[in-house]
Amino acid sequence: MKKVVDERLKIQLIKNFKIAFLVENAVIVLMLIYQSFKNVDKAISASNPIWAAFIVGTMTLSLLSVNVTASIEDKPKRSNLRLLSYFVLIFIIGSLFFMVTVPQHILLALLCGTIIAVVVSGILIYENHYRYQDN
Repeated sequence: MKKVVDERLKIQLIKNFKIAFLVENAVIVLMLIYQSFKNVDKAISASNPIWAAFIVGTMTLSLLSVNVTASIEDKPKRSNLRLLSYFVLIFIIGSLFFMVTVPQHILLALLCGTIIAVVVSGILIYENHYRYQDN
């Protein structure tokens, strides 16, 4: 048999994936809301597998959509100096936030600020790869 290649079917398949993802996340959010009524501390914690599944799903969606949205935006690439300044700014803001919330652990606050800055800067560098070169 000959394989059927139809763009409409591919688009419908993508729509089906989107609907399945939305339904799955809606169920996860409803379960988290139900758990938060019972015990807020237990519902939103790293030990809760439902919370972890929700975070992994949304982070995967946001990372996979970066290359599409960066191409659609049609903006020039950011310079390395601007990316470095974003890194420093995010590091300072993240570290200050953790220093205010956990004042007795300054090194941990600096480590958390560094991790946040590295992750966000990595996403910005990845997004920058898909922007067009401004000559």
